[in-house]
Amino acid sequence: MSYSSLNLSSSPAPSQASTARQGARLFWATTLAAALATVALFASPVHAQTQTQDSAARPQQPALSRAEVIADLALWRRAGADRYETLSRSYGIETQSYDRAYEEYVRLRQSDAFQAEVQKAADKR
Repeated sequence: MSYSSLNLSSSPAPSQASTARQGARLFWATTLAAALATVALFASPVHAQTQTQDSAARPQQPALSRAEVIADLALWRRAGADRYETLSRSYGIETQSYDRAYEEYVRLRQSDAFQAEVQKAADKR
């Protein structure tokens, strides 16, 4: 037996299966790196700052109480605006009848009738 016929290298020659596994690992590592970079881009402070500026631009109105919401709905119905709501919201149609009903709703909402309805709704609880 001659020394040249012995394989004295410390690592065996890579097989096709081993090469395929290394290729798959490289593929998934690259995919994961791209996904993490995308997430980092959308989570960046620049994006968060834009959202904060948009939120700050809109005036914040105080939340209505349950009684105020119920009172508001009662006045909306009393004015007759609820009969025209589908036409207005779904089709963009605003008739003179709707305009009159809406004006009556606004008048009622700004009058003492609103506080009376709020008190009535609060008493029911």
